[in-house]
Amino acid sequence: MNMEASEVATELVKHEAICAERWKTAFTRFDTIDSQVNRIETIMISCAAAIIIGGMGVLVTIVTMHTA
Repeated sequence: MNMEASEVATELVKHEAICAERWKTAFTRFDTIDSQVNRIETIMISCAAAIIIGGMGVLVTIVTMHTA
């Protein structure tokens, strides 16, 4: 199928408009995913800190019970 230059230009403009809309949607979703990952990361760090502090509390309790 041979297309005229004007037809190619028209199709290219349509394509660029569709792609721009898709990229806008994609970037919105990327922002949402980024915020969700940050939230999960914060939760994981908080849980790790709680486990470490809890473990240290147990160790201190065990040591103080055995030395008393």
